[in-house]
Amino acid sequence: MSKQVRATDAKNNFGGLLEDVAVLGRIDIVRHGRLVAIVLSPSELESVTRSVSVRNQPESTHMIPKALARAAQIAREPRDVDDGWE
Repeated sequence: MSKQVRATDAKNNFGGLLEDVAVLGRIDIVRHGRLVAIVLSPSELESVTRSVSVRNQPESTHMIPKALARAAQIAREPRDVDDGWE
C-alpha cells in the first residue's frame, strides 16, 4: 500500500513522513499533480531489488513462462508453401 503526499507537506512534516514510510513501506511525493519522488522503507527497497534481480535472470526474460511454453500446442498445422498458390 502506498500514500501520496504533497511535496510541501513532506517538507514541512518530514518526521511524520518517515513514520508513514515505516508503516506503509512507500510514500509517493507529488508536486503540482506530478510524481516527483518515491520514499521507500528498507524492507520495501529490498523487496523491489529482489524482484528486479529475479526478473533479470536469463530464464525469466522470456515473455511466456517455461511451463506454459512447453504446454503450448500448434492450433493448426502450417500450410505447405505451394498450397493455394499457382
